[in-house]
Amino acid sequence: MFDRLSEKLGGIAGRLRGAAHVSEADLDATLREMRLALLEADVALPVARYLMSQARERALGSEVAKSLNPGQVIIKILHDVLADVLGGQRRDLDISNIPSVILLCGLQGAGKTTTAGKLARLLAGQGRKVALTSVDATRPAAREQLKVLAEQVNVPYLEGDGTTPVAMAKSALSMAKTGGHHVLILDTAGRQVVDDALMTEIHEVVTTVNASERLLVLDSMTGQAALTIAEQFHGSVKLSGCILTKTDADVRGGAALSVAHVTGVPVRYVGTGEKVDALELFDPQRFAGRILGQGDVAGLVEKVQAHVDQEQAEKLAKKVKKGAFDLMDYADQLGQIQNMGGMSGMLKMLPGMKLPQGALAQMDDKPVKRMQAMVYSMTQKERKYPKVMNGSRKKRIAAGSGTSIQELNQMLKQFTQMQKMMKKMKGNKGKRMMAQMASRLGGMGGGMPPGMPKM
Repeated sequence: MFDRLSEKLGGIAGRLRGAAHVSEADLDATLREMRLALLEADVALPVARYLMSQARERALGSEVAKSLNPGQVIIKILHDVLADVLGGQRRDLDISNIPSVILLCGLQGAGKTTTAGKLARLLAGQGRKVALTSVDATRPAAREQLKVLAEQVNVPYLEGDGTTPVAMAKSALSMAKTGGHHVLILDTAGRQVVDDALMTEIHEVVTTVNASERLLVLDSMTGQAALTIAEQFHGSVKLSGCILTKTDADVRGGAALSVAHVTGVPVRYVGTGEKVDALELFDPQRFAGRILGQGDVAGLVEKVQAHVDQEQAEKLAKKVKKGAFDLMDYADQLGQIQNMGGMSGMLKMLPGMKLPQGALAQMDDKPVKRMQAMVYSMTQKERKYPKVMNGSRKKRIAAGSGTSIQELNQMLKQFTQMQKMMKKMKGNKGKRMMAQMASRLGGMGGGMPPGMPKM
């Protein structure tokens, strides 16, 4: 959703980096370009004006004048101001009570029910005992949908008794207490438009269950209307945050970024796809870095920690040390990349990447799946000893994986190159290579990220 904005702002910021001298005229021209880029991305006009005025005021201070690298200092100022507009510091959920109630509200079609399932999966993965419930008294189908999602993410669904939202909420909360659940995620009813009846209903439910978190689920495709929706809900419910959905869509989406500044309601999570694991914690500092083309190494490390199995990683490290890296290991590593959002998703988080957003968008992960299919069509012996593959074996593997012999040969060539690289990773030479790589990725202490195996 923010690819175009990131491409434009990142390009403008890139021209400042390394500048030995930045005049007031240069600064004004740069800020003018940035303001236009923000407005084109549908960022609210008052927000764009505030961001630029704050950046100009700080950039004309003595800190920049005394700096040996004024361009870099201005980039840091732009980063800090943008982070402030996006909500400042990251805020974790208040789930100190047992049970803590997280109430989700929003208009119909914004993705509340799906988001409830995603959030339940995320919190359960952190070791919380989570339950789901719906208090939509008018749409049984919505309750059934949440039940199905609860099964998918392996958390219980609590069926509240009663015919009104308040009665259902009170009953589900009582069941959560009895069951020893740490968190109860409560999905409320939605409407096509905001009306008084909906606001009254949600306010009564919030009061009844004493929700510690009241999160508005906002469709990022709604444009400037997102601000009005957030203000209306905030006036009735006193929101503690919002969750942006459908951020993977190709829309401008800048209005959604204006919510925190205009309403004071910070963005807490962003939905990045349809799958149940496509929900990310929103960190304004990191997000500002991504928009300005500075990458997000910390976010990438967290993805690695979340998706890489420690035991498997240790086994792979031992195999690499012995020079026994085979085709099955290769296929497993390709699968790990897929789980972390694909190659384009990982490249976006690396600092210093000069690839245009259009090129990143065109990166197709289908070839990765085809390579995996080739490996899965091989026998165990072929995976371990690729040299045994003759013409007839290759023909069988290509037919079994729906590929061609030419594609298979290309994949085997790539594997051989990786195998040679893995052999170089052994011993002290490998440690030096990893230290250099870590240094280039933002100075992570000259070693591998936490949770990764030591070479």
